[in-house]
Amino acid sequence: METKKPSLKLSLIGVLGVLVILLSCVLIFKIDVIIALTVSIVYVGILGHFNGVTLSGLIEGMQEGVAKALVGLLFFPLVGAIIGSWIIGGTIPALVYYGLNVLNPQFFLISSFLICSALSLLIGTSWGTVGTVGLAIAGVAISSNLSIPIGVVAGSIISGAWFGDKMSPISDSTVLSATSAETDVYNHIRGMAYTTIPAFLISTVIFGIINFFYAGNATLNYDVIHPIQETLATNFKINILVFLPPVVLVVLCVLRTHAFISLLGAITAGAFCSVAVQGNSLMATMDAIMNGVHMETAIAEVNTLVNRGGMNSMMSSMFLCMVAVCMGGTLTKTQFLHVIIENVAKYLRSNVALVFTTMVSCVLSNMMFADNYLSMILNGNLYRDLYDERGLDRSMLSRTIEETATMTVPMIPWTPAAAFLTGTLGVTVAQYTPYCVLNFVSPVVGLISAATGIGLLYVNGAKKRSKA
Repeated sequence: METKKPSLKLSLIGVLGVLVILLSCVLIFKIDVIIALTVSIVYVGILGHFNGVTLSGLIEGMQEGVAKALVGLLFFPLVGAIIGSWIIGGTIPALVYYGLNVLNPQFFLISSFLICSALSLLIGTSWGTVGTVGLAIAGVAISSNLSIPIGVVAGSIISGAWFGDKMSPISDSTVLSATSAETDVYNHIRGMAYTTIPAFLISTVIFGIINFFYAGNATLNYDVIHPIQETLATNFKINILVFLPPVVLVVLCVLRTHAFISLLGAITAGAFCSVAVQGNSLMATMDAIMNGVHMETAIAEVNTLVNRGGMNSMMSSMFLCMVAVCMGGTLTKTQFLHVIIENVAKYLRSNVALVFTTMVSCVLSNMMFADNYLSMILNGNLYRDLYDERGLDRSMLSRTIEETATMTVPMIPWTPAAAFLTGTLGVTVAQYTPYCVLNFVSPVVGLISAATGIGLLYVNGAKKRSKA
């Protein structure tokens, strides 16, 4: 049977059918998303068969999808390894230890936002930041003589945590966004800087204004902070040497070393700190790199901080991404996405229309799938050709995906992220959402960039289309 270009009707049946399968499996039947993706691949294969696509052609499409995403997929175990080595080496415990010292009641919201931003940028995880220093900050706010509502405090914590999740080169969402758009991680981060840095500065000012109206002559209850710091100091040697790994990572990033080399250098530095500073054996260090750290203390927040990491902890995320790109490969091979893109492109006559449509699509995907990982992969597959046609750099697509798929997921009540935040911080989604300032400001700045042309990135730096 000869392969032919599918009709728009068949293409819509294919893509919308995938959405129905994913929504039904994940939200109604509570089936694991990997199984849902596998069923979707079978569904696309059956439709493709009636249009002349052979089984070998489908397999070839999946192979091509995985091949394109291979570099991004290999980042996942390295990210797990760096977290494990930085914990056992004492780097992450030290960051939390000194971060809590920076809290200032007169600038509480700014302090909270900046501390969580710095920690999440260095450790690459929003959940880890919220579950450790974020939880400590919330505890301080509740137990101290602060007049700032806990929802406002939670908003500053979440804004900071998601800043690092968006910008860190060792964040899984950063890696996945770059992978979905088929661009380099550092190119992706450089692209985000054009909108994220202004959004960060604007958010800092807004938190300062909010703090001015709330804080008054507040004081802090250090009874909440001290037990965490004492437990960290008891279980880890905290000194200047443990900051070697982030210094190595920053230096290698500034030198524009390949991301693999940068991460391997940071892992090696963390392993060195584990053996030379913490006194751990080489075997224990390698085990932490592979399987994460396992330690029990009397403080729950500390346990949350140290009991994670390792290559194995990232295998499920890596496998999910691999199956998702396989599905993207089948949609590409059957040309379902291509036909839809051709028809959508007729109505996207400007860069701002393209960026806005991408943002809306990412938010709707988050709401439908309750999963920003899947949203990133699908929207990357859907819009790559449209960005290429307008001469826009792929980092524009990855940046737009981050600004919406990553930043809006904590504000959607039925996502795992929202459930984690409400359970950890003890606030409802309605309480903290209005104060997730950075999460709102980032996409707005992205739209302004698209509308004005300031910060728009074109292939090879040349504006192939000047019309915003």
